[in-house]
Amino acid sequence: MTDMEQLIERAQAVLDRLRSDPRDRPVFVEFAGTPKSGKSSCIEIVRHFFRRSDIKVLAPAEGASRRTPYFLKDDLMAFNTWSASYALMHVLEGLHGSDRYDLAILDRGLFDALAWFELLASEGEIALEDRNHVQNFLQIEQWRTAIDEVFLFRTDPQTSLEREHSDKLTKEQGQAMNLDFLEKLNQAYDAVEERFAAGFRQFKSVDTSASAGTTAKSTAAEVASEILAIFEEDFQGLEPRS
Repeated sequence: MTDMEQLIERAQAVLDRLRSDPRDRPVFVEFAGTPKSGKSSCIEIVRHFFRRSDIKVLAPAEGASRRTPYFLKDDLMAFNTWSASYALMHVLEGLHGSDRYDLAILDRGLFDALAWFELLASEGEIALEDRNHVQNFLQIEQWRTAIDEVFLFRTDPQTSLEREHSDKLTKEQGQAMNLDFLEKLNQAYDAVEERFAAGFRQFKSVDTSASAGTTAKSTAAEVASEILAIFEEDFQGLEPRS
């Protein structure tokens, strides 16, 4: 049996169990990470796999790039506050809403917001006291512990830029897509991982740098396996309902 066949078989077993023993809430997974690290591509592959497996998936569009009002983008404090609130809204809806999903995929969420406010403070854009207030708010136990696993996608700045420019007509660097900014963002992720990763239920760092030798498909298969394991561990020791 191939690895993909095993994933499909496990997904079918999870689906069967979910239909006889529905969970009280969705499994929440957050995808965080640096630009051009393969995060969005992985989300699409994983979302497709679970939906084709008939597992109900909530995968809202990323708040930071697709939903945040354009007029906030010049104010990074406002921009990241809106983006964090957008992610939190989906957590709360999943915990208390009427719509039923088995899996909720957050494209940037609470952990990612911690890193961006870390970056704003390191750049002097906000006061350390304000950073602490926001980070403490984002870590309120009720919603922090709702996140079953955080996948932090990491790649080096040079790889990010090479991927950014691979299908572009210009190599002109942007506000975020430049070596200096990407290096500072990676440092913010390092600092936040060291301080806060242990507070989440599960945390996995995913290296997608060119030197890692991974593919989008192999990375997605690994992530899908991790998500299936969350369901499987939840069902361990439970007797199926008749």
